[in-house]
Amino acid sequence: MKSIVLCDNAEPEKVVPLCREYGLGIEIQGFYNPNTEDGAQDLTEKYQKMLDGIDERHLHAPFWDLCLASKTKMIRDVTRHYFDYGYQMAAALNCRSVTVHQGFVPGTSYVSGWVKRAIPFWEEFFNEHPGHIEMNMENLCEKNAETLIGTVDGLGVVRLGVNLDIGHAHCMSDLEVTDWIEQLGGRIHYAHLHQNDGTKDKHWGLAKGTIPLDEVLGALNQYAPNAVWALECAPDDMQESIEFLVAKGFVR
Repeated sequence: MKSIVLCDNAEPEKVVPLCREYGLGIEIQGFYNPNTEDGAQDLTEKYQKMLDGIDERHLHAPFWDLCLASKTKMIRDVTRHYFDYGYQMAAALNCRSVTVHQGFVPGTSYVSGWVKRAIPFWEEFFNEHPGHIEMNMENLCEKNAETLIGTVDGLGVVRLGVNLDIGHAHCMSDLEVTDWIEQLGGRIHYAHLHQNDGTKDKHWGLAKGTIPLDEVLGALNQYAPNAVWALECAPDDMQESIEFLVAKGFVR
């Protein structure tokens, strides 16, 4: 059965009941804001209590203003600090994986130079975090998958994969989402599912929008059959989106 989780949008009180109702896991997004670090202990204790009995857990790390392959060492160091923070919170909450943004902005760096800087960043990270938690890089502004493919293949560590955000791919790129999936293949360990109209990132529920979901979900099943699917729509659209997947046979 497909592993499916619900993104809590930093509002777990709205989403956790649906996780329990449908027997689904959760993506913890309460730590995406780097300023949560000062109150991390209290927030961690809150999640520990709320998530009792929900075993499938993943976490979204902070991403604001971060760039793992910046040409500026201080920016790489700040990025590393918040990736470490996300990893520590994931370990405290027994999460399987952490989603991060690589921070690539098209037109600001050659792909070869980016990958050359990204690989030692990740080598150092995994050397200092030898545990089992996976790290998945999410596409945001990327026009194509070149930097993601180059980094994952160049590093060659099974714990580094891609979180393909189909909504971002649809509105930020001229490539069809199915092309992203075919090119990335098994490098996709995780996928954010939500809808938009192709003009901007709207995080709509699955029942509306212009992403051809039948084709996209079929391609994910074909090219990345082991990927976790994470519903990342607004909490008010979450139940309708779960029922969409129920109707397609992906949720029982």
